Amino acid sequence: MEKGIHNNMSGIYILETKDGYRVAYSRRYSSLVGMNTDIEYYVDGKVAKEIFSDRFCYITIEESLEHARRVSNVHSETDDGICIITYAKNLTFGELIENGKNT
Repeated sequence: MEKGIHNNMSGIYILETKDGYRVAYSRRYSSLVGMNTDIEYYVDGKVAKEIFSDRFCYITIEESLEHARRVSNVHSETDDGICIITYAKNLTFGELIENGKNT
């Protein structure tokens, strides 16, 4: 479990950005994804950096799903299973972590 995170949804998350897909197990979904006052979802760049910055960037969704399946063998009990987060797909990972919260 990540330090300081309690009572949060766990899962294997695939973050889709313009430059590829990153896969990580995390218990920080509610810190990573939020909704603004216009009812638009966003990805928090600071949290994305903490969770995904040291993860390999896959070019295709198929490669990332294969990796996520392998990770799920280690973390067989999760709240969310394998989820694809697409709210930052129009940004590169660098743009996401540089700009903070992005829709």
